[in-house]
Amino acid sequence: MAEFIILAAALAIIVYISILLFLITGLLRREPEKCERQPTVCVVIAVRNEEQNIGRCLRALTQQSYSRSLMQIVVVDDRSTDHTSDFLNEYQSVHPDLFTIVKVSNTPDKTSPKKFALSLGIAQATGEIIFTTDADCAPPPTWIAETVPLFREQVGVVIGLAPFEHNGRLWDKVLALDNCASALVAAGAANWGVGVTCTGRNLAYRKQVFVDVNGFSSINHSLSGDDDLFLQQVKKQTNWHIEFSLNPDTAVYSQAAKNLSAYVAQRRRHVSAAKYFSRPFQLAYFLFNLSNLALYVFLIWGFFKPAVLLLGVLFFNLKWLLDFVALFLITKRLQQSKLLRLLPLWEIFFVLNQTFISPLGFIGKIKWK
Repeated sequence: MAEFIILAAALAIIVYISILLFLITGLLRREPEKCERQPTVCVVIAVRNEEQNIGRCLRALTQQSYSRSLMQIVVVDDRSTDHTSDFLNEYQSVHPDLFTIVKVSNTPDKTSPKKFALSLGIAQATGEIIFTTDADCAPPPTWIAETVPLFREQVGVVIGLAPFEHNGRLWDKVLALDNCASALVAAGAANWGVGVTCTGRNLAYRKQVFVDVNGFSSINHSLSGDDDLFLQQVKKQTNWHIEFSLNPDTAVYSQAAKNLSAYVAQRRRHVSAAKYFSRPFQLAYFLFNLSNLALYVFLIWGFFKPAVLLLGVLFFNLKWLLDFVALFLITKRLQQSKLLRLLPLWEIFFVLNQTFISPLGFIGKIKWK
């Protein structure tokens, strides 16, 4: 029995190291080349009952440094029942040349509300490049201007950093560090040409790419996934290249979930799309999280079996060292290296999150607001 546990732990550390080194080397692999074209662009946002957030988002979009004559902003109001519509009408009256407002009265059965709303918005887009973000985000003035140069001739999708804002609350800082870990996965894989995950808070793609994959038609059965499932479809069905922008001037910040209840609901919604990931991606996520959990179990077991405690400590320290290096590289890009002070707390949060919260995304009914 002891030999089997030691073998399992050895396999766990090998799997863990292999996947993490893949991501780290991807992150370090290269800086993307740039072009000098200035194509027309369209920012598409799907909103529902966002009166508390939409004003800040719209102000940020009107302050973009990109040429106003090349920009269009399409906001899709998905059946809002608060004062969201009033804010949209106000901005459209002040900037009639910039804003297009689309209203959704109802969503077809068995159709993702957000994907349906985005599809209506993209249908109204006249720009060559589609940018997407969320109502609770405030993209920096350089967002579009610094992202557009990454669209070289063969590049169809550009993924951007989408970190969380954090103030003095410990909860916000832990979630911000966890979000950096998610960015590591997206960036490390993308730089190896593997489209695994991204976030719609900071995503850009050619409108032709949307046409080439027939929009969201093949992934409409999933409530979420207008970002990562869409990215995977692009890689599966087309020859378009993807890029990841690690430039902090293109990072789009948003607010973290305010409490555990809100986080669980958000996490369930995000993870629900993983049911439709390809089998290799599902297997990679499963093995990584299983290996991480196994290393904790092996360390704890070592305290009851002194003969293997040294090996358990060795494996666990190696895991922590690689975690630190990986998170240091991504947090340094965002000038958030101070978050690494919370690494021990995040390690506990991560294993509990992946073991008990994330699996909830695979069960029950998920709703978009």
